[in-house]
Amino acid sequence: MQDNSGQPAQTIDGVATGVAGLLQRLKSGEKLTSRGLRGIWGGRLRPFWRLHIDIYRALSRRFLELGENYLAIEVADEGGQFFGDDVALILTRALATARSGAPQGAQEFLARKESVLAGAEEAKSLLARTFKDLWKSSGEERYLQEAFDLYHLDYTTTKGDRTFPGVNAASMARFLGRAGDAERIASDILGILRERPDTSSYWDQVTIAECQLVAGAIEPARTSYAGAAGSGQVAHAHLATTRAQARLLLRHLGRDESEFDPCFPLPGVIAFTGHRIDGPGRPVPRFPGALAPEIKERIREVVLRSKAGFGYAAAASGADILFLECLQEAGLETFIHLPMPEDDFIRASVADAPGWLERYRAVTAGATEFTCAPHAGGGALAFDYGNRLLLGAAAQRARQLGSELRLLAVWDGLPGSPGGTGDYVALARGIGCPVEVISLPAHPSGPAAAQTSDEGDKLLSILSLSLDLDEKAEQQLADLLDRHEAIHREAAGARVRLFFPSPSAAAAAARAILRDLGPHLSSAPGLHTGPVRMSTHPLTRANVIRGTHAQLPDDLAALEPAGLIYASSAFAALLGLDADSGSRCEFLGYRPLRPGGPGEPVFQVLA
Repeated sequence: MQDNSGQPAQTIDGVATGVAGLLQRLKSGEKLTSRGLRGIWGGRLRPFWRLHIDIYRALSRRFLELGENYLAIEVADEGGQFFGDDVALILTRALATARSGAPQGAQEFLARKESVLAGAEEAKSLLARTFKDLWKSSGEERYLQEAFDLYHLDYTTTKGDRTFPGVNAASMARFLGRAGDAERIASDILGILRERPDTSSYWDQVTIAECQLVAGAIEPARTSYAGAAGSGQVAHAHLATTRAQARLLLRHLGRDESEFDPCFPLPGVIAFTGHRIDGPGRPVPRFPGALAPEIKERIREVVLRSKAGFGYAAAASGADILFLECLQEAGLETFIHLPMPEDDFIRASVADAPGWLERYRAVTAGATEFTCAPHAGGGALAFDYGNRLLLGAAAQRARQLGSELRLLAVWDGLPGSPGGTGDYVALARGIGCPVEVISLPAHPSGPAAAQTSDEGDKLLSILSLSLDLDEKAEQQLADLLDRHEAIHREAAGARVRLFFPSPSAAAAAARAILRDLGPHLSSAPGLHTGPVRMSTHPLTRANVIRGTHAQLPDDLAALEPAGLIYASSAFAALLGLDADSGSRCEFLGYRPLRPGGPGEPVFQVLA
């Protein structure tokens, strides 16, 4: 086998042998990066994979351990299509859903699979975890009580390992104020572990640490947590889960919740922005090529100091590429998102700088993920949209891992043009994201040439739905839209498109329509955010909005079941930048939006 995908075997027997070998790699302790796992998944040969359920089980678990929850769900879903209701795939899918920040979705999925999971040892504790997550997000004690009851039931009735549900039952009891019960259960779990000949595994060590913390033994717990995390290569997702539980307990004990954070070496997430290298003939230097080596070393210092594991950037000549090179040379994961189709981006941001196209090709080839915004147009709006998508995606990654997000900027300190480096810095600071700046000399007399956009181009959030309205309901909808900042409305038959200045406003309107006009809906609401063009219709002289992005919400609105509010990945990323929106997105899975089309990430909007 020559590469991660088990190819290029030339015969059927050779391919089958390669797939079997790949399965052994996935089951072994071999370290595989996210990029490597994505290569395996992207290069799969379905006719051979569908003969091996274990390859779907192993790959989905590997993605889960790395915190790649959306990909774990995609792998488990395809395995379920081939093999039906497999308990291992169901449990992995449910846990990935919960870890992605969608405890309600995980609960609903487990409820649909209840009969299949009747004898599954892990099912009760997994359901308990979703109630714990709901308690954490809502503060409602009824969810905490449900979590305790399920963990305790699993702890007292399981025929398998009692330590996992037991230690969680002890922690839930502590959160409920039942200190005596908490310490009794923790003592019982420590007794079980003392009888084991070997408790050197990560999970045994953190179980000991959590029992000690439940009992208020701070220093022994600190030592045990540090020893567990230092016991070998521990998956990021395991560290994130353990740290989150330790923080909850420390807070409940009246201590600083971050006190044990040094015990958990979680990688940070860096979103990046920076100026392009000066092109030939630039009248006033800003980032001359001679500065590139020095700037690269300063970027490298920040990456190492911040213990970053993930970097999000575009790939323009100059600072972007230097940042991506630093991460890739250190073996870290890079996520590249271009704000427009690749050929357009190369012409606009790479090709005019001699020698940088080759470096662009190298970093994009080495990226963990490489995506391009489709038909975003050009000019400042496209770059502003790209900045927001990058920051939103980086924030999603940081939330799921429980990691720190920061923006690193190579910047001359000037405001610059819309969609530029200064604009990105202002965006990050506006959401409370820490920003570190590597300074370039400022030249107020010679700013960069400003990016411009057509006056009709706007970044809007679009809500599409179909309604069967009587006169009273029409007035009710009109009043509702006046309250929810709809800045443009279009109707063609039953189909209605509504345009809003922000994802938060669009999400609030969609939720209100579903609540107040649900019986009149003949489709689900569909939401997307993207650049659109507002123009005047030549016949009616009415304002109309056109563009590829205006169509996507219609495709989302056609999804079933109709009782949900569907959203694109772009909408979810941008909504996540507004902590005060009152709405949130939960990942549903990958679904084709058109017959025969590829699966696209789809989210639902909730309060």
